[in-house]
Amino acid sequence: MPPTKNALLRYAAIDACLQRTTQQWSFERLRREVAAVLAEHVDSAGGVSVRTLREDLKNMRPGGATGYNAPILFEPERGYYYGEAGYSIFASPVTVHDLPTLQQAVGLLRQLTGLGLSRELGEVVERLELRLSGQAQAVRETICQFEQPTSYQGQEWLGALYVAVQQQQVQRIIYQPFGATQPDELLVHPYLLKQYNGRWFLIGQREGWQTSLSVFALDRIQQLHTDKQTFLPHAGEVNQYFTHLIGVSILPHAELAEVRLRFTKSRLPYVLTKPLHASQTLDKNTDEKVLQVVPTRELVSVLLSYGGDVEVLAPAILREQLAEEAKRMLGYYL
Repeated sequence: MPPTKNALLRYAAIDACLQRTTQQWSFERLRREVAAVLAEHVDSAGGVSVRTLREDLKNMRPGGATGYNAPILFEPERGYYYGEAGYSIFASPVTVHDLPTLQQAVGLLRQLTGLGLSRELGEVVERLELRLSGQAQAVRETICQFEQPTSYQGQEWLGALYVAVQQQQVQRIIYQPFGATQPDELLVHPYLLKQYNGRWFLIGQREGWQTSLSVFALDRIQQLHTDKQTFLPHAGEVNQYFTHLIGVSILPHAELAEVRLRFTKSRLPYVLTKPLHASQTLDKNTDEKVLQVVPTRELVSVLLSYGGDVEVLAPAILREQLAEEAKRMLGYYL
């Protein structure tokens, strides 16, 4: 079990004391110092018990639960001290107990291979395994599996765009949307990278378009270059752009609407446990699901994925759109 915040504070306080080699640290003095640190950081007025401090010292020593293997020694005339000059638990903050977590972190980051983080973190973990070899066996089994495609087109731009957003660098993009016969050259001020449904999108301000943000699918980018033009920061919070959206695109002239849905009894429990949107509520009088969202293409796709298990009750324009889609689908099978 990983240590609690209080335990970590106590270990850090003990470590700080034992690094002060010009002082003598009796058990009681050490206990008072640790209690003072807790009182300062977590407003704890209860002090530190004798039993707690003894357990902390045991856990920090070789073979202890923390994995620090701290060379803590004790002599009656000298008190507690480190037997190794210059030692600190923070000189090697990662222990063998951290390796399983780091191995799983590498697995999580494999979906971001375009950023290079997976490879770099993997190398760090390998070095730690070599350093800690003999203490434990590294975890190799896959515990979490994700649906992120390994060969997603456009992922090669992810690393460069990550840097561009972070360092506020204007990008000159050769971009060809689906349906366009020729690509366009665009100047874009990048603000955010967003993933939705296994695809990556860049959210930014297109040069000359001051009215709204634009969304660019990374798989439609053909070329990408940093431009020396002055970066224009976004006036508001870019994340707020998605507060009332499902997906990343907005239908023309769409406005915030109250979407009312009726699910079949067999499907309703799934929707209750996995809401379609953060605004989702349940009208207990009618068992209708209510969303406060801007109708998007992605919302329509999500609703169609439920087939006959959902009925759109409102707004009327969305209900009509789903009805037209249902008629078109039915025509394929008649």
